[in-house]
Amino acid sequence: MPSAGAGAAFLLRPISATTHPLISLSCTGAGDSANHKSHLLFRLHHSRRRLPVPRLSLTPAPTGSNNSPPSPPLASPEPPPPPFSRWSPPRAIWRGLSALLLAGQVFHRVLTGRVHRRNLLAQLRRVGPGSAGVSLLTAAFVGMAFTIQFVREFTRLGLHRSVGGVLALALSRELSPVVTAVVAAGRVGSAFAAELGTMQVSEQTDTLRVLGAQPVDYLVVPRVVACVLALPVLTLMSFALGLASSAFLADSIFGVSTSIILESARRALRPWDLISSLLKSQVFGAIIAVVSCAWGVTTHGGAKGVGESTTSAVVVSLVGIFVADFALSCLFFQGAGTLSARRIGKISEHVRSG
Repeated sequence: MPSAGAGAAFLLRPISATTHPLISLSCTGAGDSANHKSHLLFRLHHSRRRLPVPRLSLTPAPTGSNNSPPSPPLASPEPPPPPFSRWSPPRAIWRGLSALLLAGQVFHRVLTGRVHRRNLLAQLRRVGPGSAGVSLLTAAFVGMAFTIQFVREFTRLGLHRSVGGVLALALSRELSPVVTAVVAAGRVGSAFAAELGTMQVSEQTDTLRVLGAQPVDYLVVPRVVACVLALPVLTLMSFALGLASSAFLADSIFGVSTSIILESARRALRPWDLISSLLKSQVFGAIIAVVSCAWGVTTHGGAKGVGESTTSAVVVSLVGIFVADFALSCLFFQGAGTLSARRIGKISEHVRSG
C-alpha cells in the first residue's frame, strides 16, 4: 500500500498491463527501498455525468410568456368579388354574338380582297357541283307534288289554263330558294360545322395561328363566299327543273298541254320574281355558312361537342332560313299579291278568248 505522503487516497484496483495498456500510473513508495519499483496499473472509476435532455411538450405554450414566439398576424378578410365577375353568358347568346362578329370579319375581308382563291375554288366545287344532284332531285319531286295539288283544284274550278303561272310564281318566289337552301343546310352546313369543330378540338386552328395564317381568312371566308355565289345558280337550276317536271306531269297525267303550262308561266313571270329569288338565295347561303362556321369554331368537348355543334348548326340554320324568308317576302312582295292575282286573271281571260 502506498504511504500517506504519496498523495491523496484514491479508490484503486490493480489490473494487468495487458488488460488496459492505455491507462497506467507508476507510484514510488516512501518506505520502500531505492532499487525496488512497483508498477501498479489502475483504472479510475469516474462518476457518470448526466447531460440535460430536452423534452418535447404537446401542450401549447402560454400566450403570456415572454419566451414564446409572437403569433403571426391574422389575415385580413378578402373583399367580396364584384358583381357579375363569375357570370358567363349562356352558350346560345355567346354563339350568336360569335356569329355576328364572324360575319363582320368576313364582310371586312371581302371588301379588302383578302380571299384565299385556292380554297375558294375548292369550296365552290364542293357547294355547287357537289350539291347539284341532291338539289335538282328534290326540286323535281317538289314541283311534281305541287302540280298534283294545283292541277286537280284548278281543273275542278275550270282554271286549268292558269296552272303554269301559279306554279311558276310559287317556284320562283318561295319553293326553289327555300328548298335549295334547306338541302344546302343539311349537306353543306353540317359538313362545315363538323370540319371546323374537329379542327377546333384538335387544336389545328391554333397551329394555323402559330404558322402565321389567320383561320378566318383561310377557313371561313372561302366557305361563306362559295355559299353566297353557288346557291343562286343552284336555285335557278332547281326552278328550271321543277317547272319542267311540273309541265311533264300535267301533260302526261292530267291532260294539260305542256305549251299551255309554259305560256302561262311566261306571261305570269316578271324579271323581279327571278331577281328576288336570287337575292333570297344569297342571303340564305350567307346564313348557312356563317352559322355553320361560327358553331364550328366555338366547339369544345371532344367528339361529343362536335356532334352537338353539327346538329345545332343545322337546326339554327333552318330556323334562320325560314325567318329570313318571311322577312324578305314581306319586303319584296308585300303589295304584290293583288297585282299577281290581277295578272293571273288577265292571263286566264286572254287564254280563254284566244
